[in-house]
Amino acid sequence: MEVRQRKNAQRTGGNISSSSSPDNGSGDDLYNNEKKTYIKPPSILKNNKYDEFAWFIIFLTALTYFIYTRGGNNTRGGLLSSFSKPYTVISSSISVGSENINENEKLLKSIFYIANTQHIQQQDGGEKALTLEYNRRLEVILFSPSDTHIFHDDKECISSTNTDSNNQQQQSAIPYLSHLSSTTWVHDEELGRGYLLLADVGRSGRIWRWEVGGGPITIGRSLHMERSGCRSGLWISDGNDTSCPVNLFGDSSSCVKSSSEASSSTSKLLGSVSLAVELTRNADRASAGQNIIVSEWGERRIVRVEHESGARTPLVTVVPTGSQVSSERRRVFQPNHLMYTPFGDLLFSDNFELDDDATNNSTTTTIPIHVGAVYRKKEAVHIPAIPVEQSRDAHSWMSTTQDNSDDDKSIDILFQTYSGVIEGMALGLDYSTLYVLVTTEDSPSSWMKTVYKLSLGTDEDDDDDESEGTSSGSKKGDVSVLYQMSSTDCKEVSDNTSASSSTSGSKLAVDEKGTIYMIACPTTLTLLRQNGSVVGSLALDHQLLQKNSKVSQTTMPFTSVGFGEDGYLYITSANELMRVKSRIGGLSLPTNMVVPPPLKKK
Repeated sequence: MEVRQRKNAQRTGGNISSSSSPDNGSGDDLYNNEKKTYIKPPSILKNNKYDEFAWFIIFLTALTYFIYTRGGNNTRGGLLSSFSKPYTVISSSISVGSENINENEKLLKSIFYIANTQHIQQQDGGEKALTLEYNRRLEVILFSPSDTHIFHDDKECISSTNTDSNNQQQQSAIPYLSHLSSTTWVHDEELGRGYLLLADVGRSGRIWRWEVGGGPITIGRSLHMERSGCRSGLWISDGNDTSCPVNLFGDSSSCVKSSSEASSSTSKLLGSVSLAVELTRNADRASAGQNIIVSEWGERRIVRVEHESGARTPLVTVVPTGSQVSSERRRVFQPNHLMYTPFGDLLFSDNFELDDDATNNSTTTTIPIHVGAVYRKKEAVHIPAIPVEQSRDAHSWMSTTQDNSDDDKSIDILFQTYSGVIEGMALGLDYSTLYVLVTTEDSPSSWMKTVYKLSLGTDEDDDDDESEGTSSGSKKGDVSVLYQMSSTDCKEVSDNTSASSSTSGSKLAVDEKGTIYMIACPTTLTLLRQNGSVVGSLALDHQLLQKNSKVSQTTMPFTSVGFGEDGYLYITSANELMRVKSRIGGLSLPTNMVVPPPLKKK
């Protein structure tokens, strides 16, 4: 108050009136003779009162603008975006398996967030179903118009002729997703949180990154790696065009014009089909590794992207042929389904074709045999990194070293089938069991899916093939059928789901309780117990899909399923990323069992 008095005295020139008359409108401070103090006129007091709330008006205006411009339909989201414009819900219920309904209901309620209902609801087809909670349903969080001008499995160039106005609007937009095939979760210890990586196998490939900030603010998608599967063009089998396709979406010139050109051209699925985080010894969690493992279809190899230098160290280039009479090796064709064991071994699959000459009288025909194999690269975590100067030359290597010596004996075959392709792999709860999903196709609309159970044994069993497993007593290498279903078991009717799923994608996952998640029917996720019985299924709701114009009304088949460490189960199609809230997470590997690196020779 003394400072204010001095300032007012200087402003009035020290000529202070002792009159106690009311304010004369001059705006000067008034002097109270009784209290011997200066007072502000009422008009000034009133203006000062509103000045204290000016910050709130500015904040409220900025917050309104932020919510409006960062709505829920925007892939980058925003603060409170779920209240303004929520994500598109495409399924709101889970079917319950017909056997042991009460036990299945109890298990499903322990996995998903089920709404508080007194009884299980009955669907139109007679199946029992549980309703998911309102904010914890299957929803689409990323959506891109379809990349219509690409090849699918060397068959044809897909080009939509739908005249629907909504589809025409989607086709006019430029897509950014071509063919999502798998996801993997990465925990960043520096950020203190994690993010989801998405592998796109379409064209030359891209790796996308989707993440949420430390609070409710959605960061959304960003491009993590460009041309993630094809760079050199050395291993493209097409004799006319040996260059990697450009990731230029909406370019109709990339679509083959005639069937003859389509039959002679190579597939445009040349990107990164599968990802994994390298297992680090004694790390806090298995997803905290800094190096990312990438399966490159265009380069026909598996590489490790070094975190510090960015160099691509080859981990797998050639594999055994599986022949009993020959020790020859071949270059991998379509390596897929990358995962580590607790001991630091890298598991992966490969699908390829063998030509079988069938002679009938004077006619000789060649019948392709579909072969799927599962391999193990022992102690892959100890392969030394190459310098960044050699990264470009490594594209032409026929081995993991520069001298191209074919002496890599650390890869063995764990499983092989001559009747189908491998569409998924997952480790069991005991880490010594491997589940393998094989699809056998008789025709585009007739196929069979089989889940095999393979006993791997433990690390101590490697020197003794006759040793028994740790849990079931089965011998190492034993294979049994866990579950089997055919296309006739699917009730879906859609133009895009008439054929079996593409060979790209990881369609098998296991949670921390041992429940198996399998993409059985094209747009249905089926849950299995460890004994092979069906717990329930989460299917796409086509009625919800038709009511919503934000996503495509002809959703492509599911391509992968996997867990994040953020409490969600993620599902992908070729051009969509979906998620559903889960009470439990995926199976996490221990890191204290990784084999120590070999001692350096003195």
